[in-house]
Amino acid sequence: MLSQLTLRFHKKLIEALKMRAGHENTSVNALAERFLDSALKTAAPEDSYLALLADRDEAIRGMYRKIMLGQTFGLAPVTRDELRLLLGLAQEGCVHGRNRLVTRPALQMLLDITGELLAWQAEQGMPIDLPYLQGIFHLQGTAPATEYADFLATLRQRPVIDQGYAERLLRPLASQCFDLRTFPDEALAQIFTLPRLQALFPLALRGEPWSEEDARQLAEATRPVIPAVRETIEAGTLRFDIQVDGQAIASRPGGWYEVPRLHLLITGQDFVVPFGWTHFSELLGLFTLYARHPDALAHGHHGEHVMFSPPGNASKDGFFGLDGLRIFLPPEDFATLVRELVARCSEGTLADALNGLRGLYGDL
Repeated sequence: MLSQLTLRFHKKLIEALKMRAGHENTSVNALAERFLDSALKTAAPEDSYLALLADRDEAIRGMYRKIMLGQTFGLAPVTRDELRLLLGLAQEGCVHGRNRLVTRPALQMLLDITGELLAWQAEQGMPIDLPYLQGIFHLQGTAPATEYADFLATLRQRPVIDQGYAERLLRPLASQCFDLRTFPDEALAQIFTLPRLQALFPLALRGEPWSEEDARQLAEATRPVIPAVRETIEAGTLRFDIQVDGQAIASRPGGWYEVPRLHLLITGQDFVVPFGWTHFSELLGLFTLYARHPDALAHGHHGEHVMFSPPGNASKDGFFGLDGLRIFLPPEDFATLVRELVARCSEGTLADALNGLRGLYGDL
């Protein structure tokens, strides 16, 4: 089917097309169509990256198979173009949402990668985009790699980082400040190890409009083995029932596949309220940060879906909220809830299940 497209060219180019068409005894339209078709069929350096951008959902599914499931078939986990897309999505993942705090391990790993790429450029005498790095990391420029290491050491003393500042820190990785095409395969393999890519992937998922339906389709297509687990945490009159739908430990091959999902049921004296992965992951992230750095969050935090205020801040009791729900607990019960939730989600079968769910649903 033919359709009309109006283009504007320089007069000299139009004259050249007319002369060429007359010489070949064809129309200008047919000649232009032939040139465009030939150019589009010729591979360009950016073609493979543009193909990934054209279907980001399919690109994510392919990277999930290779990174999270290890289906590499003896090849490198990801290509340079997939790395470029992954780093861009990780930066976008810090933009989505509002008032969120970033869990340090994933962010710290990405900042370490930035430092290692910068150090390799300095060692090899490669060009360094100093003006851009100076603006982000406040470098002087005399010894960029050493100055960046000093910046990271100072940053580690700042336990809580909001998503806006995290997005700024990740701009050099996402903006092609480090052109991955100039790095040899050996250097990239040492820097972008599989454990690092696995830690990066949940953050990258947040950079895509990734829904529970997308996660369900991905799980049904790839069938990751995520263990089914149930945990109950009690703190005074409050009870947390955490259930992960997944695969039983001794399930028979070829049996019914249960799509992995998380259910959180909060039960109090006069209420029972269910929540899913979105609320649970944000609550766990906040409580984890508070358990590790109570002084930094002594005044609590109000995030996207979850808020909390520790005992002695706004009132004698501690309280937390999910959307419009507010739950008040005496100081001892609040401390018990935070301690038990963080501890149980950090070890054992529940920790394995949560890591699997992060790779399906995304996490900040």
